[in-house]
Order: sequence, then C-alpha cells, then structure tokens
Amino acid sequence: MNMRFFGVLLAGSAGITAIAAPASGQMSDTEVLNILRECAKVQDPSARLSCYDSNISGSPSSSSPTAGETTLPAPPPAAASSGSQSAFGAEDIRSPERFTPPPAEKQSLTARVLSARQREPGIYLVTLENGAQWLFSESVPFSFSPPRKGSTVTIDKASLGSYLMQVGRQSAVRVKRIK
Repeated sequence: MNMRFFGVLLAGSAGITAIAAPASGQMSDTEVLNILRECAKVQDPSARLSCYDSNISGSPSSSSPTAGETTLPAPPPAAASSGSQSAFGAEDIRSPERFTPPPAEKQSLTARVLSARQREPGIYLVTLENGAQWLFSESVPFSFSPPRKGSTVTIDKASLGSYLMQVGRQSAVRVKRIK
C-alpha cells in the first residue's frame, strides 16, 4: 500500500514548521501554490529545497526527524508595509513577497532624491530618501538635467507595468525599481 504524505506549514514565533500528514488523495492546486509560496520565503537554499522536497514530492528530506516534523527558520519580515512609499514598485523586485497581491494599487509617488549616480552615458541610478532605488530603463540625451540630492521627483505607473519618472519640467523617463 502506497501512502502519500503532504506537509502543512504552520507559522509561529519560532519560525515555520512543516508537519507531514497523510493525504487523502491529491492536493488541490491552491494547497500546492500556498506551500510553494511559503517555501519560497525561506532564505537558506538547502532549507528551502528541504521544504519543497518534504511538502510537495512527499519524500521527507534526510535531515527531517523520523516523526516527519521539520522546523525551518522564520522568513524575514517584510521590508516595508504595503501602505508606505517604500513599497511603491516593490512588486518588480524578485523576492518572495512578490507573490502576495498588494491591497491597493498606488498610481503615483512623489519623493525626495537622496542621491543620483550616472551608471553609463545617459543612464542614472536614483536613490530616494525611503531607500528605494530606481534605474533609468532608457538613455536620456546629454541635455537632460539629472535629479540632484534634495530635488523632488514624481514616479507614475505607466502601461504594461512600467514606470515613468518626472524630473522637474523635463519629459518623463522610463525607469524600473531595482531595490
């Protein structure tokens, strides 16, 4: 008799606990997706692989106790709350939090510039006071006046998930958030 096991993830103050329990058939797509999302939050690659192996494939990893219970480290807290300015554009950053849908979509952000560095001719990296970093996606002409420390920029959501940064009264330039 082939008995299949699946894991249940429990979040607590000690971290995420994966508990193996017998499955009464196939897992639903929603259950698998939730397990994958929780495993993706684990920072340590070997612990993340162990989480996937013990919860999806049904074969607990060799580091799991014989009782089928594994305690994994807790995921780091979210870098910013969804209502703060630092979360604007964060869905583009490749992190586990990108799988959780934002509660409300902001359409615009106005912030002060902490620094602006030219990475290559016409391409600037702009760091805002909230720590967010935006990189020009397209080169700007030599006549473009880049943002300076303390200046105010406006970033608007554009079509197809892109963003436009307005610096002063100049034409907007396409940017992407990298941090």
